[in-house]
Amino acid sequence: MMLSCAPSREERARATFEQALTQYKSQNFNAAKILLDSIIYTYPDQKQLVRESRDMMHIVYRTEQERNLLFLDSLLEIRESEIAPLMKDFQEEDPNANMPILISKKQSVGRSFERSLVKAHTDKNGGFFISSHYTGETPINHIAIKAEVDGQYLVSDTITDDVLNHAFENDGQIWEAIRYKNASDNGVAEFIASNFDKKIRITLLTPKGNGYHFMMTETDKEAVRETYYLAALLRETIQIKGQIRNVKTAMKRLK
Repeated sequence: MMLSCAPSREERARATFEQALTQYKSQNFNAAKILLDSIIYTYPDQKQLVRESRDMMHIVYRTEQERNLLFLDSLLEIRESEIAPLMKDFQEEDPNANMPILISKKQSVGRSFERSLVKAHTDKNGGFFISSHYTGETPINHIAIKAEVDGQYLVSDTITDDVLNHAFENDGQIWEAIRYKNASDNGVAEFIASNFDKKIRITLLTPKGNGYHFMMTETDKEAVRETYYLAALLRETIQIKGQIRNVKTAMKRLK
């Protein structure tokens, strides 16, 4: 008569538990959780080991969240240290607004009021947008912007919303401005930021299909690039802070 040498259910469950412990000690938390789950749902008759697995699962989740929090706190500190020196080159466009808009000092009112340009803006949450500005003796009523580099170009959406369009006349001088919010620049800002070291030709497009052309200055190209980069960092810090709140909430539930 031959006797079976196959391991019992308890032995198989215990072996899986030991594997889970090994994965946990190696900080392979997902692998540890999968193994512990397999014990809980595959061996419900092994009540003592199921209890141990549930307890161990709690420890794994807790350790994982603690590691996540440590990483996120460190990442937030790095991003804030990157933002701090950049902010010195920016000023608030309207300090009294509920969410003040930041602009590069290179494009302050004193440096941009009497010329045509592309201007970059961001709020402190990283809400980025650009605006096109025209100054001249006759109105052109432009409704879109085109940026061109070495034969390649991008064109914004057509903007006819009066809230985003602004024009006025003073002593025979015309000023027009359009804000391209909610990604209505159609990638023009990123295009400028990516090609800041090249010659960029801007065309302010009109309803008649013609346009007003000018070349971006080195200062304006740098301002758009720097604002675009700052906005990305600000958005990332907001996301990190949200993740930190979520981790802390999860940790409270695990207590």
